[in-house]
Amino acid sequence: MKVKRQLAALEPLILGQVHGLLESDWHRRVPGKWSIAQVLRHLSIGVDYSASTFERRVAKTDMQRRATPRQSILRHLILGLGKFPKGREAPGGSVPEDRPDFEAAAAQFRMGVARLEVLVQSWPADRQTGVFVLHPVLGDLNLPEWIRFHYVHCRHHGRQIEARVRWLRSAKQEAVQ
Repeated sequence: MKVKRQLAALEPLILGQVHGLLESDWHRRVPGKWSIAQVLRHLSIGVDYSASTFERRVAKTDMQRRATPRQSILRHLILGLGKFPKGREAPGGSVPEDRPDFEAAAAQFRMGVARLEVLVQSWPADRQTGVFVLHPVLGDLNLPEWIRFHYVHCRHHGRQIEARVRWLRSAKQEAVQ
């Protein structure tokens, strides 16, 4: 049940905060930080990657978790405590382009979440915990662990989006005055 709740929370955590923003706001950046569109694109890459890789592994059996001791410790810290260490760089494959298409990234994010929902609903529990997909930092994660990761990751970036929205609103108020 926890997995379903965390999965259901992903879209509101991210897309719920950007309703009413102008298209021009999606690409405005705080110096040295990603824009809202870049954050969304980064998240959509990860959700899409995990969903598509699990779909391709539908027939896999007898998988064993592969992880270094460092990856195991990080996995337990991030998934267990629910916090990201500060200052981590995004893995290369998940770094967004400079001006991603916001609507395309939002659609990719929504579709990835929907595909993960189908997997949770259609795979029995032993299947969900017995198939692994490699995370570049945490090592192999099973389906519930990937969903937990996405939940923690979206909470982390959701706070960044919230800060960007506040920054945009204050910049607009200053421009009016």
